[in-house]
Amino acid sequence: MVSHEREIPKFLVSRRYISVMITFIVLFSILFMVIYDPFSLAVWFSTDDMMRFSFTILFYFSAVVLLIFSRSLMYSLQDRILLTPWRYVWWIMSENVAISLLYTIITVIFFSQPDVSIPEVATRALFCVTMILAIPNALVSFYATYRSKCEELEATQYELQRLRDEYNRAVEQAERDRLLSPATKQNNERVPRMVHLHDNNGVLRLTINIESLCYLESEDNYIKVHYIHNDKLASYMLRCRTRDIEQTLQGTGMVRCHRSYIVNIRRIQFIGEEHRMHYVTLDCDGVKRIPVSKSYYEKLLTMLNTLQ
Repeated sequence: MVSHEREIPKFLVSRRYISVMITFIVLFSILFMVIYDPFSLAVWFSTDDMMRFSFTILFYFSAVVLLIFSRSLMYSLQDRILLTPWRYVWWIMSENVAISLLYTIITVIFFSQPDVSIPEVATRALFCVTMILAIPNALVSFYATYRSKCEELEATQYELQRLRDEYNRAVEQAERDRLLSPATKQNNERVPRMVHLHDNNGVLRLTINIESLCYLESEDNYIKVHYIHNDKLASYMLRCRTRDIEQTLQGTGMVRCHRSYIVNIRRIQFIGEEHRMHYVTLDCDGVKRIPVSKSYYEKLLTMLNTLQ
């Protein structure tokens, strides 16, 4: 049976967004505790009393370590489990419970109050922690969803434009083929014009003309596909292993030049060297220099020579 569960936006489990999330949570939680302090159980947070200040620092440090551990575990398990929105919410709630439990333990052991029971401490702590973490989690999650939808929309627009232009290109190509020699025709047939990119689950995510591809960038467990759309540089993040995408692109003119980069050899405009490091520039506007590793440099030159 095929699962139809929806996966969370891939940005949420990338290292970059995990770092942004934790930084935002720490800064917002400090601001929240300074501005909003109606909870009598949080009274031991202080910067005046040395003991209370020490426990404040200890609690914040422990909470950050817990969040880093939790999100690192989420990052490492993303290829083994399907992170649906509900599972993501439950994961966040588990973080809230763990931090609340830590706060409750410190409060009961070092700052207990005779007229306040342990369940009341735990309940108020969970409410306060959930309130503090809810806004950063929601804002970053909404932004990640927005980024994901933007990339999907750009990919859809590219696909629609490709379908509109396909007929005209086919007619033009047929006319050009009539003027080519048989040897040239046979050589052109070896290079597929369209490539189909699938994710780790085998789902087709992007069909693109090889001429539109600029380069691919490995980012964590994802491949960021950079291509030309409406004469502008666009990108699409694909959850796929680098070795799998490399096999898919064999024979298309896409060549690895670095551990993290695969470039369209037909778009290479210049190969240079700076500070004993090689790099390539492409004929795509807005593309930065792309590094070339020593281990791939000779292979890249060989492939360029075969095109001449």
